[in-house]
Amino acid sequence: MKFKIFHEDQKILNQCERFIAGWHGLGEIGYITVSHIIENLKLKRIATIMSSGAPPFISVQNSQLRLPFEIYGKEEYDFAIFIPHLQPYRHVQIEFSEKMSEWILKQKNLSEAYFIGGVDARLKSSENEIQYIPTRAFLNSSKLNSNFIEEVQTNLLDPGLFVAGPLAIMLGYLDMSMFPAVGLLAYAQRERPDPLGAVATIKKLNYILNIDIDTNELVQNAQTIEEEIKRQLAPIEENEPDKLATKRMYT
Repeated sequence: MKFKIFHEDQKILNQCERFIAGWHGLGEIGYITVSHIIENLKLKRIATIMSSGAPPFISVQNSQLRLPFEIYGKEEYDFAIFIPHLQPYRHVQIEFSEKMSEWILKQKNLSEAYFIGGVDARLKSSENEIQYIPTRAFLNSSKLNSNFIEEVQTNLLDPGLFVAGPLAIMLGYLDMSMFPAVGLLAYAQRERPDPLGAVATIKKLNYILNIDIDTNELVQNAQTIEEEIKRQLAPIEENEPDKLATKRMYT
């Protein structure tokens, strides 16, 4: 698989100490989260990734080509954000994720990474809105202490639950490489994009990254989605209530 990262603003890249990535996963939590942060902070594109693992699609945003895989940052902030507008082809996801991890390891200025995803809301086992899954190096770092856990209000991923896809591959690779990284997984609905899960994640990242991202727009989107779902389900509730109950229980 061909894989090359083009650095468009080396100065900003060099000042970044933290790396954040949000993938298309359960509830689209990762993608919604990083998209909202990039837009809200008006970050600029500082690198692009060209890969044969990318679907052959591009688009235009703000009079600029939007490529499948981009990295954003800004002089005011000490973090870089990777946003995959499309998922890599499934058959190359392992190789793609490993190459991304290798790139992170080569950036001597990067000291930690945060990967954003979702976990099935039906499996919620505590009042915390976020579960975390850390690498060994993150566990051993000063970042993961009682104050961090208390302030972020998170708990370790429940035993028996699994993380899949690029997020899992990158966490595993960085764990073996003894690099501090952590997955932040918000409870999410399985069957649709879940902006409320992204809201919960952004609130935690506001603390972690020392930023102040407004989430009102996402809350409004969440309400719109809920209203649309209720509208779609209304005829079923009237005609087949038992079928709807089963559908809600087993999705």
